[in-house]
Amino acid sequence: MPTPLTWVTTPALGQGRSSGGSASAELFEGGGSQRRRSLLETLVREICQNSTDQRVGRKAAEVCFDLILLRGEEREAFLAAMNWQTLRPHLAAVKGAGGAALTLRAGIVAMEAETLVCLRISDSGTAGLTGDDWDEEGNFRRLCVQNFSTGDETGRGGSFGLGKAVSWMHSRLLTVLFSSSVQGMKEQGLRVFGRSELPAHELDGEAFLDGAYLGVAADRDGIPVALSDWREPSAARSLQLERAGLNGSGTTLLIPAFHEPDRDDVGSLGIRDPEDLCRDLTDAAAKWFWPAISWGRLKVRSRVLFSGESRASYESQAEVGGLWAPFLAASRVEPAGEPALSPGDSAAIDITGFPLPRRIHPEDRPELLHPALETLIRVGVTRVSPSEACLPCRSTIAMIRGAGMVVDYAEGLRLQDGGSYCAVTLVGSALLNAAPSEALEISQEFVADAEEYFRAAEPVTHDDWLPTTRRLRESYDWRGSAGRLRGLRAEVRQILQLRLLSDDEPAPDAGPELLVRMLSLGEGSSPVASAARGEKPRLVIRIDRQGSWFDPESGGWALHGELIRHGRGEGPVTAGLSFRSIADSGLGDAWRISGLEIHGSERNLSMSNTDGRRLVFSVESGFSAVPFRCLVTPPGGVDPALTGFRQGG
Repeated sequence: MPTPLTWVTTPALGQGRSSGGSASAELFEGGGSQRRRSLLETLVREICQNSTDQRVGRKAAEVCFDLILLRGEEREAFLAAMNWQTLRPHLAAVKGAGGAALTLRAGIVAMEAETLVCLRISDSGTAGLTGDDWDEEGNFRRLCVQNFSTGDETGRGGSFGLGKAVSWMHSRLLTVLFSSSVQGMKEQGLRVFGRSELPAHELDGEAFLDGAYLGVAADRDGIPVALSDWREPSAARSLQLERAGLNGSGTTLLIPAFHEPDRDDVGSLGIRDPEDLCRDLTDAAAKWFWPAISWGRLKVRSRVLFSGESRASYESQAEVGGLWAPFLAASRVEPAGEPALSPGDSAAIDITGFPLPRRIHPEDRPELLHPALETLIRVGVTRVSPSEACLPCRSTIAMIRGAGMVVDYAEGLRLQDGGSYCAVTLVGSALLNAAPSEALEISQEFVADAEEYFRAAEPVTHDDWLPTTRRLRESYDWRGSAGRLRGLRAEVRQILQLRLLSDDEPAPDAGPELLVRMLSLGEGSSPVASAARGEKPRLVIRIDRQGSWFDPESGGWALHGELIRHGRGEGPVTAGLSFRSIADSGLGDAWRISGLEIHGSERNLSMSNTDGRRLVFSVESGFSAVPFRCLVTPPGGVDPALTGFRQGG
């Protein structure tokens, strides 16, 4: 007879800190990524990413989502097995009008309804919850106990870090139960545990810290704790954690009182149609993990299970086809120099010379350290037919590294011919699954280093590559490389439009029309027309778009412009002139300004050019207007014929 499981809460002793909710859940829920995808998709991303990270051997990790509707005796057995009578008073003791308190009240109602909705998520072919109860490096403690903790293993997406909070967010009880068949420990049976993100509260005159844990009650240094329990699979059946039909090691999560926090189209069970929900689970897996699925690293299915029924009433499988087939084709095409001009055509190009800054930390892992390097990025694209014009991800770019998950779908540029396309950007060890090329063969020895760099550039939600993450800034001598990473999406957009989706050749004395259009420059105006009595003086720097041209010999842009003083006020006025690469966020790399020529009188005009990247003009009241010319060249590794830039002050 297995030891009964019980919920253990921690008394608030002395100055023990307490929390009114899950900090990780609040931070995760408030992330900008939620503006682009549903929380259900986020849940699928987190689960499947961790499963692929924990994959053992070369076989695919298998993930199964079971939507379980518990009724009658099965529901009563579940409540008894999870020791509901002990947890309920603590949940009910949480007071206030905060989000956690309101969620828990709804959770108590859901638990005591005639039908209890649970989502069970099981993976197999993975390592399972390794390590003992106090092993800070083991999977068990990282997933079930710690917050804001992730592994340092190379090549992973951040197993069991902040993103795991999304599992608790999908429970109205803020509770998740676990069982695991641990690699190499199958003879011990299943490891069972549970955790509730119960906020700090008072019950029967005693104060408790946040958190409650389901396990075997024990004592550690005078403080009550819950230890994970090892039991026969049959003993976990009442908890719906027995892992029946699953082969090999892995982990099962059960989310009781399951709901979708960001949806309101729910029925009497508090969820939408179960079959629709299951389809969305596998659709989300196909959307974000079609690379891993096509590489043979991941399989995903979902089922609807009703109490008393021996077989699933509905089953869905994640497949790479339909919407994602054009992306797959784009990821497999070999660079050949021919653009994709007709629906069904695919094309690719290798971007060489992308900088990897010198890695300086961790000092105790010398095998990870390296000098400044250059890596390769593969960009591929497939034209889609007019019949696919409603494709949800048309004219977008799937950003992919070696984990096999689409980090994000970046927005692409609209084509002048009105066509649509699906594009991919492969970095790091994802290139090992790309079609061979001469440039890739040369860069292949640095693939692992590139994988680590892009992994370090991902925020906690793993949906972008940013030069501002703490891991990247602490691990690399990143100065001078931030702008290139920040401007990667813009660079890829222009490469797609100019090299892979068009066969137009620009005139020798005029840069690509797209680049000229992307020069974010003022239109200028007549100083007489804009001058008004009493207007404060100002200096305007206007660039003549039509008079500017691309100079291939100098590797930059010959820009013509005019300095114009506006207003009738007295005194000197100043204005700055700088140029930076176009970036999705923040500032792109600064471009160098050289060869300045003033075509006219320099009377009442002075200039300062301290670092070659910013000119400062100062004019006196007697100044009117004067034309000028300069050469603007990009930082190293940036193709000025493809990378747009903006004018700054």
